[in-house]
Amino acid sequence: MLISLNWLRDYVDLPADLDPRALAERITLTTAEVEDVRPVSVDAKGLIAARVTACEAMPDRRNLRRVRLDVGGGKTVQTVSAAPVLPVGANVVYAPPGAGVRGHETIGVTTVAGVESHGVILPGESIGIPLAVQEAIFLPPDVEAGEVLPPELFEDWVLEIDNKSITHRPDLWGHYGMAREVAAIFETDLKPYPVADRAEVELPDLPEVPIEIRDATACRRYTGLVLEGVPAQPAPLWMQLRLGHVGLRPITGLVDLTNYIMLDLGQPMHAFDADKVDRIEVDWAKEGERFRTLDGAERVLTERDLMIQCRGRSVALAGVMGGLESEVTESTTRLLLESANFDPATIRRTAIRLGLRTDASARFEKSLDPAHTVVAVLRFVHLARAMYPGMRIAGRLSDAYPKPASPVHVAVNPSHVERTIGRPVPVEDIRRLLEPLGFSVAQQDGVLSVSVPSFRATGDVSLEADIVEEIARFIGYNRIEPALPRVSVRRFEPNALHELEQRTLRLLTLARGFFEIHGYLWYDAEWMQRLGADPGACLELRNPPAQGLHRLRKTLMPNLLAAVVRNRHHFPALALVELGSVFEPGRPEDREFRHVGLLRARRGKQTEPQLYDRLKLDLEHWGWELFARRVSFHAVEADRDRPWEHEVRTAAIRLDGREVGRLSAVDVGLRQVMDEHLAAWSIVWAEIRLDELVEWPSRAERPGTIPAHPLVEMDFSVVVEATRRYESVAERLAGFDHPLLRQLRFMGSYEGGSVGEGKRSLTFRTAIGRDDRTLTEDDTRSFREAFESFLQAQGLDIRR
Repeated sequence: MLISLNWLRDYVDLPADLDPRALAERITLTTAEVEDVRPVSVDAKGLIAARVTACEAMPDRRNLRRVRLDVGGGKTVQTVSAAPVLPVGANVVYAPPGAGVRGHETIGVTTVAGVESHGVILPGESIGIPLAVQEAIFLPPDVEAGEVLPPELFEDWVLEIDNKSITHRPDLWGHYGMAREVAAIFETDLKPYPVADRAEVELPDLPEVPIEIRDATACRRYTGLVLEGVPAQPAPLWMQLRLGHVGLRPITGLVDLTNYIMLDLGQPMHAFDADKVDRIEVDWAKEGERFRTLDGAERVLTERDLMIQCRGRSVALAGVMGGLESEVTESTTRLLLESANFDPATIRRTAIRLGLRTDASARFEKSLDPAHTVVAVLRFVHLARAMYPGMRIAGRLSDAYPKPASPVHVAVNPSHVERTIGRPVPVEDIRRLLEPLGFSVAQQDGVLSVSVPSFRATGDVSLEADIVEEIARFIGYNRIEPALPRVSVRRFEPNALHELEQRTLRLLTLARGFFEIHGYLWYDAEWMQRLGADPGACLELRNPPAQGLHRLRKTLMPNLLAAVVRNRHHFPALALVELGSVFEPGRPEDREFRHVGLLRARRGKQTEPQLYDRLKLDLEHWGWELFARRVSFHAVEADRDRPWEHEVRTAAIRLDGREVGRLSAVDVGLRQVMDEHLAAWSIVWAEIRLDELVEWPSRAERPGTIPAHPLVEMDFSVVVEATRRYESVAERLAGFDHPLLRQLRFMGSYEGGSVGEGKRSLTFRTAIGRDDRTLTEDDTRSFREAFESFLQAQGLDIRR
């Protein structure tokens, strides 16, 4: 969220020489993290308002227009503009010859396509308003031609607040709420919020718009007011600039005004054409109902979507976006202004399902203060009277509030405050710290009763600990002396699964060169569709973080494959490991399981057999080091619902004959679907179920005895049929026994060259030694002869 320093100064008297970066640091220490502080400076000098008196396209340059401007004092000038729309009579921002704007060369008299052009009609982007390219800035009709535009309007500082740090603070999603915090930080007064007198809108002689709320849980409050005499004209330049500085594009005066109040108070608003909407019903949509929103898209609704209706006809998607048929147009003469309060979960669910996250829905999801519905309407009337002198109240304020919120009071024990913060805090100090934030404090029998303001009572502050936090953050976390907590020491039972997980990670990362990654616990529906994977029945989140992220994962592989796509630009080879939870539908106690996923990827299609063998080595090493057990691999049929399983290279991983996971390679077709560049890569993977191994006796994690005499390593290669499984060869070699043998491990395979057609070579490395002395040549020769005799006896051809 972006906060304008000029905007804050409307409500707080801050020092003129205040360093915005120092302000950002104090806000970060006390309230919310400020991610960035940046100036908005266009160095505008000599800009004036000008009125378009004539505009015609240039015959030989259709994208340019010859424009005559009234610049005041009875003087008109000619200029050339690329603005797509310049209606006669419109007021625009004009830089005459001699004016200055950063980013433009010195503005003077030039010739454009043979036409003399005096000065420039400034486009929005040149002064910090995010309009379309070359789009002019329009001013209200009551602005006088030639009126000088103050340079200070164009100068500001913007603070970027980390949204995650204010998710629990709906009051901070508007400038007035942030100003309250700043006033408390600087121990100065917060100015009253300027609104119209409520008596102005509660006129007994005027009709009231009927409002019916069918579900008071889904819609807590709905306020409406009918207005006349609100013309379709631009907002004042100061309002357009403020909206632009915090990232909103000015649209029309009415829309800009409702957006301004949303960013000012944090309360979204909407305006209907009152001739099309003369009553309000808040009700659920019909299953399968179709509704066209303001962006022109047709939405298919469900019975869990809340709608604003008029006589049974839907006119707005509650809390998200208005409807196209009831929008305000240039011909609208009467407005029905809406200010409502909705259930946050309802709005979030609809916005996520439809993929329609708006500034309004983002705020409604935070659980806004119901009292703000009326305050926002009164603020609108206050500002609109200045913008539209001819505006009239055409109806009495309608306010449906079926279940008013009860005041929230929290009992606070001062001794608890001292015990938590670590220092005594007098009651006078507690009152001094809390009252600027809107709390009120009363004391009775040594206990404080703290009244929570309505804008903090929608879920943010409800416990004694919440009040203690408010006290602590304004004392200053940096002023609280750290102290170790006093706890009773008791013995904790070891967590065997956690220990297995950590030993697995240490082995794979430190000994085998894998890099650990962390993925989300859910499937990405779009990515799964791209992979062509059908996850089947899954556990689902009731309130997913975004559309398409509702299914909890049953395997780690989609995340690992996505990591390859993200990282393939940066590395020619990848070795990734993820340790995480997967979820299966079933009984609650059986739903979550712990898996470890391994993936090796390398640029080059010819490296797949080597990568496959290397991953086997990784798994064999893991099995031996953690359990002192042999890992074997047995060919199985690929699962069609898991497209990352290769039709030929898929195997079950067995630990002493017990299946504990899967090993496979990714077919070139899937690699190309993932990313066209991955067609030239090789990818192999394995996934192991760790829960099943917790009860297995593990090998003690202690260093073995260092041999007193050096070991001698020798490699042996055997040639077998290319179709022969590695497992059958490994089973034969496991039967070899010799007093000098200390280790036998697989090193790799090779096909082609001198090996012969239809054959492949498997290489194994032996390590031999004695405990009492160094090996002699006779020892090594004797072992070699014994091992080669064994290989020949097993029917294995030795490759010389």
